[in-house]
Amino acid sequence: MSPRAHYSGVSGGGYPSAQRGERFVDGDTRMTANVPEPTVRPADRGAATRSALLAAAREVFTSVGYAQAGVTDIVARAGASVGSLYHHFTGKADLYVTLFEEFHQSQARRARQAAREAREAQEGSSSDPRQLFLAAARAYLDGCLQQRELSRLFVCGDAPPGFDLIMRHRLREWASRNADFFARSPEPMDEAVAVVMTGALMLAVAEVSLDEDAGHAGRLARGVLDVMSSIGAAPAS
Repeated sequence: MSPRAHYSGVSGGGYPSAQRGERFVDGDTRMTANVPEPTVRPADRGAATRSALLAAAREVFTSVGYAQAGVTDIVARAGASVGSLYHHFTGKADLYVTLFEEFHQSQARRARQAAREAREAQEGSSSDPRQLFLAAARAYLDGCLQQRELSRLFVCGDAPPGFDLIMRHRLREWASRNADFFARSPEPMDEAVAVVMTGALMLAVAEVSLDEDAGHAGRLARGVLDVMSSIGAAPAS
């Protein structure tokens, strides 16, 4: 097909773009443009709109904060409507909590993968649950460093009413899973050590996320991991 059949010309100059079933003449050649319309399922459109709203909410929340963010700002940035926002979410607070849950799940997957790889590396030797925890903690802190703006959003205190309860609930769940993991390890770790290390990690997450200096935040994360590696370690003989 001649490129001229697809050129959208201005008045007095070009060639109109081809429409469905329309015939064009280019010299002695007749051409028919019959390109089918792409089929987009309503579910796909809904998922795309939801993703766009979440991405827009993330940009608005991390730039102006939760309290100052407006629903109209979010839908404008997403290229959506207020009605579509309330179709997918109950409001601004729901967007915030959804972003947190997705971030939390992503971080949990990252930590589990790091622990799994550390376990595989220890295979055939004495399994050390502390080393597995430290591998997961390092991966978690790396995720906070890579997404520091988003991580900062969730620890800065600018959040919907009741969010602190959600955060505490998630931290308790994680501490409980850590304690259970250590208890089932071939060489069980003291439960108190698991609680202390989990608490230390959560404090480190807050400090690293709130640090305005990315370089200092990275050094702080490494320092915290060094200190954590000595917690519960057997004394040197």
